[in-house]
Parts: sequence; structure tokens; C-alpha cells
Amino acid sequence: MAPRKYLLLIILIAFTVETLSSTWLLKFTGWVPFLSILYFLAGIAIPLLLLSFPVVKIPHPPKRHLLAHTTHYRLILIGLIALAMYSWCRYWFEEIPIDINNADMLPIIKVMGERFVAGHHKNVYDTIPWIWNGIQPIYLPAMWLPYVPAIAIGLDIRWITMAGLLFSFAVFLFLYRPEVHRYLSFITGVLAFLLFWWILADNTPGIISVSEEGVVIAYYVLLVLSLVSGNPWWIGITASLCMLSRYSLVGWIPAYTLYLLLDRKWKNIGIFALTGALCFTLLFLLPVGWQTFNRLAHLPGNYVPFAARVWKDSPDVFSSSPGLAYFFGPKRIVFLHTLLISLSFIVPSGFVLYCYRRSKRTPVANVALAALKLSLVIFYCFIDVPYLYLFYTSSFVSLLIVTMLLRTRDEIMSGSAMG
Repeated sequence: MAPRKYLLLIILIAFTVETLSSTWLLKFTGWVPFLSILYFLAGIAIPLLLLSFPVVKIPHPPKRHLLAHTTHYRLILIGLIALAMYSWCRYWFEEIPIDINNADMLPIIKVMGERFVAGHHKNVYDTIPWIWNGIQPIYLPAMWLPYVPAIAIGLDIRWITMAGLLFSFAVFLFLYRPEVHRYLSFITGVLAFLLFWWILADNTPGIISVSEEGVVIAYYVLLVLSLVSGNPWWIGITASLCMLSRYSLVGWIPAYTLYLLLDRKWKNIGIFALTGALCFTLLFLLPVGWQTFNRLAHLPGNYVPFAARVWKDSPDVFSSSPGLAYFFGPKRIVFLHTLLISLSFIVPSGFVLYCYRRSKRTPVANVALAALKLSLVIFYCFIDVPYLYLFYTSSFVSLLIVTMLLRTRDEIMSGSAMG
């Protein structure tokens, strides 16, 4: 195995390619098809390289860490970031109001939340007749429920998105240790800043102004922290939140279950199933009922005709993001959708099986975390309609992985890699 510093350098290069290919390099519009290939390859490289490192663990705070100067510096920096986000968000909120002519995601979520606040729980998913002459809400409960408190008090619901992003950047800052592997950590800090500035100040992906993706990003940040903590209860809860916000986790759930089965973690399987059932009941069945679940279960079949409409009305969507749909074109939508479904299930589970067989000879660590990253790369790169704002959930997962790998000094390599 290559020395650890070279592995760190290689995985940082992959993260650099992934980050730049989904942010500032997109300004060179003619490069986007080439960048989408780089983005895909870099995203695949990160989970493969992660297998060569010992188990990534969440750091335990030292005693009296709240009194440490470094904690104070981080809190001050988070406060400054919050002020910057507040200023920029005020600007974008005034510049781009919540309106279906800008984007229909937030208007739909707002109507769903208003129905819920009014006590019309069973009607949350009813057709909204005044949006595009009647549109069927499709957002899963963990997507729109976080916006309910803001709706109840009359606050712009995009502050919830900002809160999710602020939390995600705060997690990075508390994990970040620039004094270890200084040059590599400095580059990671620069990439984190570029990602932050791209999302907040440039607003090209529209995360701040027109999307709900800040909530999803926060869920996946929590899932990463849960996986490295090893707490099965938190893993079950955070995985449920991710699954009940977007379908992007659909391929990881069976892969993670297979991982637990192969590792004979019977108790963890039971906890994972129990927390999933409880979250599904509390967040889905109780608020909106079984009939709504049956209705939403058939919605993925509508993505093919939806993608055809986007190809007709807004073809620039496919040439301005790092998704691979551009290469399939409007005539191979069904084939792309079939690939999306099949690869989303086959690749993560096949990856876990490969890791298990490899462990017969060499212990393999970080399988669940690597499978999570791989699942996101496959799902979003092959998604039918690759809206740009969707790709930054995977970016934050990569950011946390690289940051945690750079926290530890070289002596970690002497430990066991069994995970």
C-alpha cells in the first residue's frame, strides 16, 4: 500500500476535481460535458480510495473543550459566516422572490406546509390547481415538514434552507484541523471556501434562492456523522430522514443492510429496521396517511415524461450541470431511467459484496461510508433531470470525508483497518 501521505494527496486531488467540476469551472460552458466525466470519475475514486484508510471515527472532544481558544475561534468564525449568509440571503430573497415563474419547488412546499398548519393533514398532497393549471405535490415528508415552523410564524421559508447550510458548514469547521497535514488541510479549507462562496454569493445553483436542498444537505451531514460514530440508533434515524426527503438513498439502504448481514451485526439490523419503521410511521403515516403513501409510491414512473418536457422546454438544464443525461439526449430518456434504477441498486450492493470478499484477505474499513458516497455519485450522475442544485449533497459528503481523514496524524496507519 502506498504511504499514507500519497493516499491523502490522491484523495484530495479527487475531491479538488469533483469540487471544481461542480462549481467554478462550470462558468466555462463549453467544458461542461468534459467536466461531467471528470466529476463522475472523481466521485467514484473517493469511495474506492476511502477503503485504503483505517476506520474513520468521529472525534471525541477533549475535556474542557468549550473553554479552549480554538473552540472560541470556531464559534466566532461561525458567527461571521452567519452574518455573511444573512446579508447575502437578504439580497437574494429580495432579488428573487418565491414565485412559480422562478422555480416551483418552494411555492409547492409552501402550499403543503400551509395546508398542514391549517389542520388539513389529509389534503397536503392534493392537487394545487393554481400552480401550472393543477400540479400534484411530490415532496416527501422530511422535505417539507422542516418548513412548517417558518410557515406557522410567517417567516420566509428559505431561512430554513440557510439554517441547514449554516449547520453543515459549522460541522466542517469543528472537524477541520489545519495544524495537521498543513498544506493538504489548507487546500481543503480553500475548497470549502470556494464551495461556500459558490453557493452563497454566486447563487448559480439557486440553492439559497429557489431550492430546498439545504435541508437535504443537513440530513446527509448528520448521516455521515452517525456512520462514523457507529451509533446504530442515530444511523437508523438519520438514514430515515434522508430517505424521507429524497429518493437518492434508495440504493444505499439495501447495500447497508447487506453490509450488516455480512458482518453479522444482527442487533444493528433490528435497530435499523425498527428506527426506519418508527420514522416512517411518525413522519409519513400519521401526518398524511397510507393512501398518500400509495399515491407517492407510483410517482417515480412520472419522471420519464417529466424529463421529456424539460428537454423540450429547458434543454440548457442538461448542458449546465455535471450530470450524464446530456450524453443520452432526449431520445434515450427511458434507457437512462432504466440505468438510473438498476445501477442505483446494483452498484452499491455489489460494492459491499466486493469489500466483504476482499476482507477475506485484507481487512477493509469504511465500507458503509464509502457505499454512501458511491450511491450518491451513481444516483445524481445518472438522474433523469440533473438540476445543478442537486449535486452539492454529494459535495458535502466528500468534504466531511476528506476533512476527517486529514484530522489524524500518520500514526493512525499503524492501527487495524478492520471496520
